[in-house]
Amino acid sequence: LPWGSGGVLGFRRRRIVLPLHARTATDRMPSTLQPLLLFASLATAAAFPDGLWTGASYDGIEAAEEAVALHQVEVLKQFANSVEEVKERVQKTAPGWALGIVSAVAGFLDETVQVPAVKAHAAAMSLAQAVSLSDLRPGGRPVRWEHLTVVSGDGTRLRATVAIPQQRGGERASFPVVVMPNSWALCVLEYTLKQQEWAAAGYVVLHYQARGWFNSEGLIEVAGPADVADASAVLDEVGKRAAEWRADAEAIGMVGVSYGGGLALLGAAHDARVKCAASLSGWGNLTRALAGQAAPNQVWFDILMSTSILVGRPDPQIHAMWESLVSAVVDPAANVDPLLAWAEERSPEAFAAKMCGRRLPVLVSNNAQDELFVSDAALMLRQTLHGAGCRVQLLINQGVHAMAELPSLAGIGGLVAHQPVWDETLRFMQAHLRPSKEPPPAGAQQREVGHPHPPSRPAIRFQLRSPEGIFVAPRFVSYDRWPPREQEAVSLRLGQPLLGGGAAGGGGATGGEAAAGQAGREDS
Repeated sequence: LPWGSGGVLGFRRRRIVLPLHARTATDRMPSTLQPLLLFASLATAAAFPDGLWTGASYDGIEAAEEAVALHQVEVLKQFANSVEEVKERVQKTAPGWALGIVSAVAGFLDETVQVPAVKAHAAAMSLAQAVSLSDLRPGGRPVRWEHLTVVSGDGTRLRATVAIPQQRGGERASFPVVVMPNSWALCVLEYTLKQQEWAAAGYVVLHYQARGWFNSEGLIEVAGPADVADASAVLDEVGKRAAEWRADAEAIGMVGVSYGGGLALLGAAHDARVKCAASLSGWGNLTRALAGQAAPNQVWFDILMSTSILVGRPDPQIHAMWESLVSAVVDPAANVDPLLAWAEERSPEAFAAKMCGRRLPVLVSNNAQDELFVSDAALMLRQTLHGAGCRVQLLINQGVHAMAELPSLAGIGGLVAHQPVWDETLRFMQAHLRPSKEPPPAGAQQREVGHPHPPSRPAIRFQLRSPEGIFVAPRFVSYDRWPPREQEAVSLRLGQPLLGGGAAGGGGATGGEAAAGQAGREDS
């Protein structure tokens, strides 16, 4: 797993060490190329599981790690300026048509190449829909694409793309709006297929790159107050462009995966213009996510920090807070008040009363084998929001973090059994955003196979495990409340040890143990 800024890459005791002078090239690499470094690093780690050494002794590793740590703060300061320098240099030397192609493929579009890039983007999506790539189906409305920059309240510029459905002849309909913040370390192309699919079904779908990632300005603040302000700035932009886009600014929903899921809930909690929110593989309580049961999740922290350094600009405060968390576990006397305050303002659960005071509809979807945002925590989030008055729908899928959502986003949804999480999300949006009367994309209603459901969606659904894994249609068990009515309480009592031969021989069971065993068999 990559760590440092092109310096030391390490996972537990297996380390990949790159020469420190390679940092110069890495730090100045255009953000469009940085994901390639990430994938190359992971591929190298897989190819050399015992470690790849490039002229560094074991003793040299500690010195290298220290050098990278000292270098990191300076890297963060220089990163934004260096990327801008590279962009300006490329714009002056590369022909316009080449810039258009590169920008369309990578999704990072400068104002000088907006027109060819937008046309290429729209053409690629039209072709993908014509050949039924992933969840796309032919038909629906024509879709117009636009790439734009949203300026937040503090002047930070955020990159965004919007898919806009086109009205048919003589039609005067307006379209609901869905806003999608990016996932952790994923680029502006993340939701492209879903944007095309949902726009063809009659939604204005805007995806924005949160601050600190790729070509959006600022630092990554882990869904802090600045990110919440950014979400409101995006909604302001929707309001300004509503007439042009034929958008219904009174019918706005937010949807996100992982980091974007947390941003969606926080944005909805702080801005009443959001009428519903869906968090897919997101979190409710940040402290519980990163240090559940008072056990810091070091592996996931390393993954998140490594990827953020490669394709973004993390706020140095993130690492300081993590060190504070680890110290608090070791030293009970440590002052954790700043840490708790930092985590609380980034936890949707903390704003349950604000969110649910207006009975906000919320969809929570997490995956059963997720070791970052565990499914138990998703159930706790559901109970908290439900108790506060929100209308909550919970979906627990099989898979690790974000794995139920990614196949459709990556365009390989047709290679595995269809996961209904995106269909459920679209149904959820339809139910709460007063959409046009046209149905979802062709076939969406028939794709789901499994537990039969009544016309109204059940409050809680759990996907059942299957020996065939992801290659068979998923099956679910559903409940309309939690705890479920089917649950039965069994009381077990421990009595005095039985006297007599059994006890004297040392092998007798207590009366309570015998009763417990019998009760267990009956309950099973």
